[in-house]
Amino acid sequence: MIRLFRKKKKAIIVFSSDYQLGLSTYGDHQTFDIYKYQRIRNKLIEDKLLKPKEIFQPTACTYAEIGKIHSTRYITQLKDPLSVNRLLKIQVNSIFDNSVLEYYRAVCGGTIKAFFAAYRYGVPVFNLGGGFHHAYPEKAEGFCLLNDTAIAVKALRGARPVQRILVIDLDYHQGNGTRYIFRDDPAVFTYSVHATLWNDEPAIANMDRTVNSDITDKDYNATVAEDIHDVLDKFEPEFVVYIAGSDPYEKDTLGDMKLSREGLFKRNMFIAKLCEEHKWPLVVLAGGGYGPDSWQIYYDFIAAALK
Repeated sequence: MIRLFRKKKKAIIVFSSDYQLGLSTYGDHQTFDIYKYQRIRNKLIEDKLLKPKEIFQPTACTYAEIGKIHSTRYITQLKDPLSVNRLLKIQVNSIFDNSVLEYYRAVCGGTIKAFFAAYRYGVPVFNLGGGFHHAYPEKAEGFCLLNDTAIAVKALRGARPVQRILVIDLDYHQGNGTRYIFRDDPAVFTYSVHATLWNDEPAIANMDRTVNSDITDKDYNATVAEDIHDVLDKFEPEFVVYIAGSDPYEKDTLGDMKLSREGLFKRNMFIAKLCEEHKWPLVVLAGGGYGPDSWQIYYDFIAAALK
């Protein structure tokens, strides 16, 4: 690794071919283009912004790491492909097909890798996946089987002197699972801006903002900037996790928001520059984004960071 960092990198990319295991081939999950992350990687390499040898290759998260957040009973369910089928409402090709679980373990391992890399190198670290913010300790919701953010927070705090972590979640959907997991932890602040409110459970370090789906780029970004100012009046982070969901995009096939590609780029760069100014380690997770154009939003952000 020393050889790669003689010249300080501007950003780090985490990706594994295991991120392409079978989720997108099942049932309603066909709306989720799992190959968009490979497309982003390939485009970064094609544009000479990234070399294959520079990509950080994660290993799958362990059951011990999962068990820091998810219950033993739930983990037992996860090991049964038919149970995973019921949890995610998908179709399983075989009772021996555990590729869906292995997909989530791979991406969670990538998020853990990203946390430790951000802490070590002090540059933005992008996981080409992750942001499974709906998952609870004992249940799956949406497309989220494991809560990778929470698993990685626990891993980092257990091994490094980092306590105060800010989770900025700008996915179309509320980050309800992450908020619930840290509801009693004053050292993890969860901030979510979303068009759909999944629940309103209390949390002692949280700010939730529901916006109208027809909000303009200008008003959306002004709301985020104002809210972040209010968050920082209450909470001084040591480390930032940003779920940069592209599903508020006007071309998203599931969401109904109207934000432009340019507006989302400004949103993303605002968060990156804020962290740079304060010298906070930053991990960026892909979050939601559906349809053939969603990959472009995350690509724009990563390309700018690498430049």
